[in-house]
Amino acid sequence: MQQFIDGLGITMTTGRAISNPNMPDSDDMDHWTCTLSYKVPGQTRTLRIPYSCGLGHQGKAPSAADVLDTLASDATGYEAATGFEGWCAEFGYDTDSRKAERTYRALERQTRRLKQWLDPKVYETLLDAERL
Repeated sequence: MQQFIDGLGITMTTGRAISNPNMPDSDDMDHWTCTLSYKVPGQTRTLRIPYSCGLGHQGKAPSAADVLDTLASDATGYEAATGFEGWCAEFGYDTDSRKAERTYRALERQTRRLKQWLDPKVYETLLDAERL
């Protein structure tokens, strides 16, 4: 993952957040707003994303590798699923659950934004990168 980050020159800034809009039942977690950036000719591409981690991290800000590893893992699961029902079956969710559907839709939006930020070819490289 670090090679991927270094290869694109990705940088990240973080700021504390009160909550994560994609995780309404996460009061016992540390929340962050992470802004990932890298330069391509003529522009800087930026992705702002909420990120949460357990209290065991003791308030330590996540690294770019942590965030990208999580995004890649989430995207891999989303891409491998055959729609909502397949995703539910793979991850143990009830297809009749509104919470499961909200989670799936959040992953769908997050994956689409990640792919747009990187562009499809670089996105595939991320999904193939060695994970933490």
